[in-house]
Amino acid sequence: MSEEVIKSSEEKLDHSIGYAWFITIVLMMCYTFSMLDREIISLLVEPIKAAFNITDFEMGLLMGPAFSLFYTVMGIPLGWAADRYNRKNLIAAGITIWSLMTALCGLAGSFIQLFINRIGVGVGEATLTPGASSLLADLFPKDKLPMATSVYSLGVFIGSSLAMIGGGILLSQIKGMTVTWPLVGTLEYWQLTFVIVGLPGLIIALLVYQIVEPHRKGLALDADGNVEKVSLVNAFNYMIANKKLFLNFFLGGSIIATIGYHSAWYPTLFIRTWGWSEQKAAFATGFPSLIGGVTGLVLGGIIMGKLIKKGRQDAALLIAFVAALGIGIPAVTMPLMPSGILAATVMIVAKLFVGIPLISGIAMIRMSVPNQMRGQFTALYFVFIGIVATGVGPVIPGFFTTFLFNENTEMIRYSLSISAGIVVPVGATMIWFGWQEYKKVVYAQDI
Repeated sequence: MSEEVIKSSEEKLDHSIGYAWFITIVLMMCYTFSMLDREIISLLVEPIKAAFNITDFEMGLLMGPAFSLFYTVMGIPLGWAADRYNRKNLIAAGITIWSLMTALCGLAGSFIQLFINRIGVGVGEATLTPGASSLLADLFPKDKLPMATSVYSLGVFIGSSLAMIGGGILLSQIKGMTVTWPLVGTLEYWQLTFVIVGLPGLIIALLVYQIVEPHRKGLALDADGNVEKVSLVNAFNYMIANKKLFLNFFLGGSIIATIGYHSAWYPTLFIRTWGWSEQKAAFATGFPSLIGGVTGLVLGGIIMGKLIKKGRQDAALLIAFVAALGIGIPAVTMPLMPSGILAATVMIVAKLFVGIPLISGIAMIRMSVPNQMRGQFTALYFVFIGIVATGVGPVIPGFFTTFLFNENTEMIRYSLSISAGIVVPVGATMIWFGWQEYKKVVYAQDI
């Protein structure tokens, strides 16, 4: 795409800022429910292992690749769709799919059936962030976008916390319970948990369907003044032309994000290492995520917005690099703490940093990619997140426990510490290289 035919038209907002924040809150609720449905399985490790007689490594496959396989594959075409079609309808359809598939996880009668149903959850969730990030870019001016992205991204930690805290309370009430339904048969308590958690998402899908789609702004126009259509090939070529930026950050940010997906093992860590109950372990994982994660995202959005106002157009990757460094010590030391209380306290610090590369990536795409490509680039970013972070993150600790420590489940704390010690320096280094390229891009053009 030549610079001669690009006319960046930052149109006036066609809606009130209050309505923009309303849609942001709705999208945040969507993200919350997606994380709830994605992560509730973390509380069900032991009963699922017992039901299907599987190892920690196989459990890691259920928590990671089973979800991320089609979440990743579907991301690119759905990002393409978000750049062309009605985004709120796309999101509403996705919520319906992932909610139903979460409920169907509770009806699985084998490891393979549960694996397939987890794939379905990933297919539905692949619609959300490409569509949501495209909507946010059209709802807010550039200097307010980092804060809006932070609010949307709160769903990561609110959803994770709700999965742990709410799930822990739910399990304390239904543990040991069985129910028998016509056609379905008898369900154990862990199966019932999936059903209870999945179905309420259908209400959120209906709410999303009611919002009004905003007009797209900042569109590139061709020489005749018509909106230029951008294909997947064009978007891929744009990424390759700026490969030192996008590949370094996409891969580096994804590597750092694996820390967030190691947390799928945190409830099990507290149960195995310190003998805590499921509910207590859930609270120990949920509250640090809520406190640290929300604080980090809000502060990250505020600081990024202020830096951009002061002319630091590279603020997104500056913040990402600082966060990548900051997460190292707490992520490595948390599982090695002498008590569960100390571990939960250190976890707050780790969660403070873990979500910032995510919002940095979305903000970076908004700052450096033409409008018609933003949905596709967000999808490409989440392809990396899906393959590396979501897909591999939960598997790494399970791999070490099964193959390095010969399925000695008490060694999960060392598996988690080793995993963090490997990924942090690699990811931080790649983000640094991406940051250097990003400065060249954003200071050379004003998209």
